[in-house]
Amino acid sequence: MDWVRLLSRLVQAESLPGEEGEAAGLLLEALKGMGLEATLDEAGNIEALLGEKGPEVVLTGHMDVVPVGDPARWPYPQGAVAEGSLWGRGAVDMKGSLVAMLLALETLARGALKGRVRFLAVVQEEVGGLGSRFAAERLSPLAFVLGEPSSGRLMRGHRGRAEVWADFEGRETHAALAGPENPLFDLGAYLLALQDLPLPPGVKLTPTRVDTYPGARNQTPGVVRLYLDVRYEPEADLDGLLAALRTLGPASVYLPEEERASGEVRMTLPALWPPYRLPEDHPLLQAALQALGQEEAGLWPFTTDAPYLGAKAPVLGLGPGDPALAHTPMEHVPLRAVEEAAQAYVRLVEALWNAA
Repeated sequence: MDWVRLLSRLVQAESLPGEEGEAAGLLLEALKGMGLEATLDEAGNIEALLGEKGPEVVLTGHMDVVPVGDPARWPYPQGAVAEGSLWGRGAVDMKGSLVAMLLALETLARGALKGRVRFLAVVQEEVGGLGSRFAAERLSPLAFVLGEPSSGRLMRGHRGRAEVWADFEGRETHAALAGPENPLFDLGAYLLALQDLPLPPGVKLTPTRVDTYPGARNQTPGVVRLYLDVRYEPEADLDGLLAALRTLGPASVYLPEEERASGEVRMTLPALWPPYRLPEDHPLLQAALQALGQEEAGLWPFTTDAPYLGAKAPVLGLGPGDPALAHTPMEHVPLRAVEEAAQAYVRLVEALWNAA
């Protein structure tokens, strides 16, 4: 397999959430070229299976990416190979990992299989995890290996994220005729109170944006919406935080929901990305650390599909590339890092089989 060309083509396939079809086609072609039967499920996820008998380990990652943005801000064209790396959106997050998993499958296929390994490439991770939520409903593996970028370090989870909306209602009035009643004043008082709010342990709260509706600049708004980004540890009292936010002023405070669709699958998802933590003393984590020669597992700074997968089996994370480059115009993955990740996936799969 010409994996560098494959990765370049994958990066050039701009697979925004809900538009993963071209990338999926490239992966299906590659898997079939490896002699594996690959299928597309009802949500648009790709699956392929190597081996017939358990225990089963799932190598998984997502196909969707965030937008490229202004091409002029990138030092190289999308999919270019330069300075020993492949450049472009998705190189790190996380098409490099998907290609490394295919390389691992090639290596595993040449040896004696002590179990089976499933390749799973999912849709819509960036917007709520529809693909992983759907796939996890019917899978019961020994473990998942999630390829989110980690610079090759084993990961065991991350904190959660919630997007909280606070709506202040007013009356739309021409600015020339407006009186003292204005929901923007309510917003100002609310933000001052928010500054002094003691947060529960394990919570970070950041106001990030304000919108007004209808949005005219010569009119008092009918609704002012404040957006709050909340990051929280598994032990944090999120319900208590929401209750406290509702006491700060005349705002309707809630977690919004959005309907997402892919293929034949539709889901209504709240703006809530749960935390995930695999215990440090979990036997599969300890076996994985020993196989990789690492002392301890880390934590991702961002959310992933791990909570939805972790409801069915332990999730171990590892991927090539610097996670700090994800979602930036400097996104690139060293070619050597992809090869090293492939070798690490082989060691992880075999260690997990042996541990079973």
